Order: sequence, then C-alpha cells, then structure tokens
Amino acid sequence: MSHNNHSLEYYKTPSKYLILRNFAFFCMLGFLVYHWFPFPPIVWRLGLVCLSFIGILIHLTKFKLTAVERSMLLFVALNVIYFLFSFTWQKPESTNFGNVLCSMLPIPLFFVITANGAITRRSLTIFLILSCIAGYFYFYHEESILFEVALSGESGDFTINNSTIFLVIIPLLFFVRNKWITIGVSVIIIFFIIYGAKRGNIISAMLPFYLLVRMNMKSKQSFLSEVLLIIVVTAISYFAYYTMMNSDYLVSRIAKTLEGDTSNRDILYATAFSTWLNAENLHNIIFGFGTDGTTNLIGIRAHNDWLEILVDFGILGIFAYLLFHVSIIRTILKNKHNPLLYYTLLAVFFIWFSKSLYSMGFTNNIFSFLSMEIGIVLGLEYRDKQGLSILSD
Repeated sequence: MSHNNHSLEYYKTPSKYLILRNFAFFCMLGFLVYHWFPFPPIVWRLGLVCLSFIGILIHLTKFKLTAVERSMLLFVALNVIYFLFSFTWQKPESTNFGNVLCSMLPIPLFFVITANGAITRRSLTIFLILSCIAGYFYFYHEESILFEVALSGESGDFTINNSTIFLVIIPLLFFVRNKWITIGVSVIIIFFIIYGAKRGNIISAMLPFYLLVRMNMKSKQSFLSEVLLIIVVTAISYFAYYTMMNSDYLVSRIAKTLEGDTSNRDILYATAFSTWLNAENLHNIIFGFGTDGTTNLIGIRAHNDWLEILVDFGILGIFAYLLFHVSIIRTILKNKHNPLLYYTLLAVFFIWFSKSLYSMGFTNNIFSFLSMEIGIVLGLEYRDKQGLSILSD
C-alpha cells in the first residue's frame, strides 16, 4: 500500500480512538512527572485504569478477546477476588493492588486503539521521545531523594529503581523508522540504565537491543543496518565504559555479583518458598495466604513475581500467571513470518519475564508500558489477519 493510502487510512480513523490514544499517552507520561502536579500520583494511575475499562468494554462489543487478553483478565480477576476476600482477615495494601490493575489492564485498551488504526509510527516515535524526556525527570526525582537520604546518613544504597522506565521503553524502538532517532534514544536509554546501577535492568536490556539490531539486519536496508550496528555498539560501549569507570558504586555492585552476592535475595527466596511449602494445611498450598501474604508472613515482598504469587495465591495463582506467559510465547511463535511483531513481542516478553525473576513486575505500574506494547502488537496482528495495513507512517 502506498504512503498516500497509509495516510488516507489514518485520517479515516474515528476521532474517538485518537482521543482515547492521546489520553492514555497523557496518563502514562503524567505519572512520570507526577511531582510537578499538586495532586497525588494515584490520579494518573486511576485515569489509565478507567481508560483501560473503557477499552475493555469497546473490545467486548467489537472484537474477540485474544488468548493473551483472556489469560491477563483471568489473572487480574484473581487479584481482585483475593484483594476483596483478604479484607475478611487482614487489611491488604491498596497501592499494590492498584498497580496490578495499572500494569496489566492496558493490553485490551491498546489493542482497540491499534486495531482501529490510531497507532502510527509517528505517534509511537513522538511518544518514545516524550517518554525519554519525562523519564529523565522521573529518574532524577528519585536520585534527588536518594541524595537527601544519603546526606542524612540513613542509607548508603544508591540504586535508582526508576531507571526501569528506560528499560520498558526499549521495545518502542522497534517501531521507529528514523535511524538517527533510534541511535540517539538507544544511547540515552543505555546511559540511564547503567547509571541507575540496577544490575537486573542492565542484564534485561541486553537481549532486546540484540533483537533490535537483528531485526534491522533482516530489513531491506541491510547496509544502513550494519552502519547502525557499528554506531550503536560503539556508542553504547563508550557510555558503558565511561559510566562504569566513574561509578565506584556500580563497579562494586558488579564485583559483588561476580562473587555471588545477590543482595540477600537467595535467603529471601528460600524463606518465601519454605513459607508456602511448610504451610499447615493443603488449602494454603493450593490457594495461598491471600493478598500481601509475603509481607504479613515474612515481613517483606519476595522480589520475585513467581514466589510472591505462590505465597499469596498458591498453585492457583502460579497457573494463572503461567498461562499469561504461555499465551504470549504462543503469540510470538505465530508471528514468526512478521519480523516487526515477532521481535517486538519477543523483546517485551524477555523484559517482563526476566524482571519477574529478580524484581516485581505485575505489581509495578511502570509495566503499563510493556502492556501497552503487548496491546499494540496484538492490535497489529489483528490488522494483519484482516488484510489491513499493519502500521502506517
């Protein structure tokens, strides 16, 4: 289809989907700079959740739910049921429950937006750039807080968790056609991920960047892709070397990792697992101990999605979460014929799965960016099956 036809199709997109897209983008960016506004950050999360419910209602009336969306809704429904029933014996924390809704519900919302043609390369490129800018302020807001804590002598930990925002926007690079934007944003992302000194984020970024280069190498512009590869690798290597050599804290953390130091996660994981395994009755083995079971029983979250779910929701929860991951894997394999969908979703899956092993994913509202990317890929897959242009410029 010609560029003119692409543009014509875009302008035929119903305005309500363009408005829905813009409001969704606005809520996601607004959360990153929440400290600029006089109201609490929950306003932005609540806005995205409300938009997601609108997206689900539109989806149910116009489209058939995909396997990924069905498994996601099953897992979210399980969280809702457990959250409500947990009030009968404890007071579960509402923040993490809200984060679950915020992190996973956007999938059907962005499916609907994309399936109706409201997502273009241009809109995603602009959103990626704005996310980098907002992410910069999000990052340095936490850094300023850590500086204050360090100066007070309360803590010497200088790991910036907000660097995760730069990890979750990597898959958006797959949609960018302009090579210079890809190069510039890639360097910025790598710099902040390394500067954040979060070892897991550094590891999780490696495969997605490899997939990005591999996808470009398979495109028709192979020569440009090879040049891009050289430039990106050189730039990233320079920033990595420069940042590491000037960060005693990061160098010490990497050295500790090589020595087997896991920040006591091995002890935490063993405690969480033994808490579930040594449950006094079969009911807790199958259904868990309820929302916030880890914090109530061992005093801290498991820092691992699977162990957190195992303690809170038991085998039932593990099954639901596993079903979500399996459905994504099946979708990846079904789209091998389309490099854009295949590599993008593979990158999203790797980030989500790797984060689920060493940190918390499904309770982190920043994962709304990954859910957005999943929804976009599913929407593009739908358009491909319908014989429509997948993604206009």
